[in-house]
Amino acid sequence: MSRPLTSKDLARLAGVSQATVSRVLTNSPKVTPQTRARVLRVLEEANYTPNALARAMKTGRTGTIGVFVTRVTSPFHAQLLDEIGRGLSAAGLHMILWNIEHEQPESLGTILQQRLVDGFMVTSASYASPLHTMALDSGTPTILLHRGIDGLDCDQVVGDDRQGAYDAGRYLVEAGHTEIGLVRLEHTGNTSRDRERGFRAALADAGVPLRDRNVVTTGVSHAAGHAAARKLLSARKPPTALFTLTDLLGFGILDGARALGVRVPDDLWVIGYDNTELAGWEAFDLTSVEQPVPGIVATGIELLRRRIAEPERPTEIVTLPCPLAVRGSTANTPVGWASEP
Repeated sequence: MSRPLTSKDLARLAGVSQATVSRVLTNSPKVTPQTRARVLRVLEEANYTPNALARAMKTGRTGTIGVFVTRVTSPFHAQLLDEIGRGLSAAGLHMILWNIEHEQPESLGTILQQRLVDGFMVTSASYASPLHTMALDSGTPTILLHRGIDGLDCDQVVGDDRQGAYDAGRYLVEAGHTEIGLVRLEHTGNTSRDRERGFRAALADAGVPLRDRNVVTTGVSHAAGHAAARKLLSARKPPTALFTLTDLLGFGILDGARALGVRVPDDLWVIGYDNTELAGWEAFDLTSVEQPVPGIVATGIELLRRRIAEPERPTEIVTLPCPLAVRGSTANTPVGWASEP
């Protein structure tokens, strides 16, 4: 196998210096049109692709974005990651993926300082993790997607979780439910906190109590949702409607209800959050508050590219609406139309 062509080889073939070849590769204006055309013709004939590392050393750009994720097996995070990959590819950028669940803090520190990428996208920022602070301190352009951090001087693109959950609570109240339950998460970030606050506010504004016996705090898995449903629906006076903070928990609730012989939606209405692809499957048919993933990702990529080009520009925080997608788990009842459960 012949060795790859070097800039020295290309210079010899084009009859110019190595410095001239380098100027052409970096699009320097210090090359005459005739010389540039001759070098480009040689590059094309040689089917030459410049080494990415060498190009990065010359331009200061790698064309690569680092993406930090967690819980990649969850339906929502898998959908978010797929959209990020598609969006970066369409923008001519590459992706390096790190699953922060399996990285030690010292390893993350090394990654952040190596400057392997032009920017970072953090998809699961939480108050308990120093990742977002470490990323910003590294000096690398950084953006938070999906989950923001209050008061952080950093570009962020998020869904309006409080309003989305408020609309879900108002929907249940307007449909006539008064015995309503909540399957909540321990707060590690803005998403779960704002969803719970919005839901509670909707019930409070309508004068419908959210009784302690109808609230369960649990983990993030399908099994956790299943167990929460069994606990709530086995009570002497079970709720007639349940709202939970993720679709994955919602799927577990639906399966838990079936295991107890509770009919959905005849005996129980269920609303999830994220509106993942699985929510539309016939097996679940789950009413869910939609996370505007395409909009979050597209806006995030655009803001990050601008941050890379203009490091000193003012920070932007973009909040996108989260509409309610109504399906069979709430009897396909249109939003705004009241009926007895």
